[in-house]
Amino acid sequence: MKLICAVLALSLLAMPLRSYASAELKNGPCARVKGRPCIALVLGGGGARGGAHVGVLKQLEKQQVPVDLIVGTSIGAYVGGLYALGHSPNTIEQMLLDTDWSQGFRDRVERDEMPMRRKQQRDDFPINLDLGLDGAGLKLPKGVLHGQAMAELIRHAYGVQPELSSFDELAIPFRAVATNLANRDEVVLGSGSLLQAVQASMSIPGVVRPLELGGISLVDGGVANNLPVSVAKALGADKIIAVAIDAPLLEQHQLNSAVAITEQLTSFLVREAVERQLALLAPGDILLKPKVEQIGTLEFDRMDEAILAGDRVATASEPAFAALSQPQLYASWQQQHRARRHTELHLGKVQLDNQTSLADEVLLKRLNLIPGQQLSTDELKQALRRVYGLDTLERVSSSLSSSEEAGQLLKVQALEKSWGPAYLNFRLQLADDFRNTHNYQLAASYLWTGLSPYGAEWQTDIALGTDKNLQTELYWPWGASGFYSTARLSQQRTVLGLESEQGLSDGELTNSELLLATELGYELSDHSRLSLGLQQEDGQYLLPAGTAAELGFGAFSYLRRGVAGSYAWDNLDSLSFPNRGVRFEATVQRSQDNVLDSRSHSVSSMLHLQGAKRFGAHVLRSRLRWDTFNGDAGVLALEQYSLGGLFNLSGYPKAYLFGSEVRFGSLMYLYQLSDSKFSFFNAPFYLGASLERGAVYQPRFNRAAAANSGGWIWAGSVFAGWDSPFGPLYLGYGLAEASTEQQPYRFYLSLGQSF
Repeated sequence: MKLICAVLALSLLAMPLRSYASAELKNGPCARVKGRPCIALVLGGGGARGGAHVGVLKQLEKQQVPVDLIVGTSIGAYVGGLYALGHSPNTIEQMLLDTDWSQGFRDRVERDEMPMRRKQQRDDFPINLDLGLDGAGLKLPKGVLHGQAMAELIRHAYGVQPELSSFDELAIPFRAVATNLANRDEVVLGSGSLLQAVQASMSIPGVVRPLELGGISLVDGGVANNLPVSVAKALGADKIIAVAIDAPLLEQHQLNSAVAITEQLTSFLVREAVERQLALLAPGDILLKPKVEQIGTLEFDRMDEAILAGDRVATASEPAFAALSQPQLYASWQQQHRARRHTELHLGKVQLDNQTSLADEVLLKRLNLIPGQQLSTDELKQALRRVYGLDTLERVSSSLSSSEEAGQLLKVQALEKSWGPAYLNFRLQLADDFRNTHNYQLAASYLWTGLSPYGAEWQTDIALGTDKNLQTELYWPWGASGFYSTARLSQQRTVLGLESEQGLSDGELTNSELLLATELGYELSDHSRLSLGLQQEDGQYLLPAGTAAELGFGAFSYLRRGVAGSYAWDNLDSLSFPNRGVRFEATVQRSQDNVLDSRSHSVSSMLHLQGAKRFGAHVLRSRLRWDTFNGDAGVLALEQYSLGGLFNLSGYPKAYLFGSEVRFGSLMYLYQLSDSKFSFFNAPFYLGASLERGAVYQPRFNRAAAANSGGWIWAGSVFAGWDSPFGPLYLGYGLAEASTEQQPYRFYLSLGQSF
């Protein structure tokens, strides 16, 4: 991320710095300060080093120095806005320490906040790059992040706030400094949405999508003015207290890479601009430089150190503060300052600014806001996340108008992804037991959205590797009713590898199948779905040599036509490493089967249950499975369900045992070993163990399964796991009860496979 920020900032900083002049600024908030100097607090940008601003605020209150104006850039705008709103330094300190700053850099909603279809798509293609691809070519987002999570982080601290005709209406007049991305001009934000002003000032160019305000693309104010003394002067401030926390220059031994060199050049330009601001300070102004050089911009876990550094530098400046102290009026000033804080939202009306291809009806239904209700910050957050969970939107934002007789007007803006409407995502799967079983697959999904105002879409998948698949599906919702229909065509080839008792390869059972299916479904909620469908399967089995010799034929074709019904409930927060929730799926299929010149009927049923619960750093997961195929007597079982492999009777090869009925249960324990304090990806490491028990019934094509038929088998494993950006990665060791397998133990490496 440092390289992205540095390169983009370098290109922006190379542009000439422009000043501004405005009659509104010259007649600013200082005009109302009578009989004493107007004191302005200027808070610079510097990421996690911004905790120093809180330490300074503490000392200002201790020395009874009233603040008449606050001007902030980036983290300085964040802290300064909270103080301007009426929060005490102690409250702001607690907010900074309690905030999970990494969440502000993770835009994707949790899996349990998405509709069922989106959950399945994310599960199937976990390398969710969301690359735009259409007739115009490849298109990329305007930033690594869209700013949705950052908006939530700011709203969590600031609460629900109305738009203001001027930020002079706050407990302390306030200005946030942002940068016009088109020309690098400094933009001083002093009206409208306080939350959006702060977010614009904090939007790192190239990392966070620019915030559009008044038709201008705004990014982090540090690009134009990281210590906005000039803004405070222009607003009429008589005395300035400036807190500079910009990044220090690297030393010679640190200039050991292209990234470090680019970062150094960027720091030169930022420092040059800051030096010009420092030159504006007059005698009697106070410059504070907390010793926070060793704290990285993104080291938010060291915020407490920055707070202490700010307190120390301010304490050392007590003699300078004495000249600005106003003990006679400070109690009155502080009382007025604390009087204004949160604004509760009494919802009068929702006004939707829908800049998407979706119908207003769809978005309003997901918002589910009722006029007249009292709306908390958390309730508003969840409403916006329900819309954002559609996963075709770049941003969903809100603003609040001034109070009306019937309540307040909530404006909700929904922006479609600018690089859509078609997206590429990927899947990579690798499995190896360090003996005979080696499987791999590389798959891509092409999703074209916005085919109707209600979210119709067309998805085409291709998978190459051990198992191959080519599939296309049209999904068509019936208005906003919750009903939908699908039509799917797929050609797939799956392979079940066999292994002898001696641990040698014993051939493969290969199934090639053409599937044509249509389905009518009803989405009861984001967590549950009911469906009924028709399907036809036209396929062929190729048998391994040993099985072919026993049965008297090496291959056979089949044709199946039938109806299938299913119900699913799924509120797991993750399929790979779930911490909470339950996933339940039940399917019944009745078919007419044509195989080996005979016609018969069969019923296939599937029942899967999975659950997870977290206790601090400990996670318990359980899984139950029952798959069965019942056909007419003497007819080959066309459905083959398997056990074997990591977490599926660990110790055996993958799919070592298979037959027309499988029963299985497991209990898994995981301990979260570590988690990055700050990262774009939530990618923790785990250590764990599993206990498993399963049985295979009615094997027809597998001699190993026949030897184990009807008998329950115990197995278990120990493993290390990583929830990587490429999918779940496991390295494990499994051990199972001995039966036909002489060595029912082995090591496993698995990538991209969820269990």
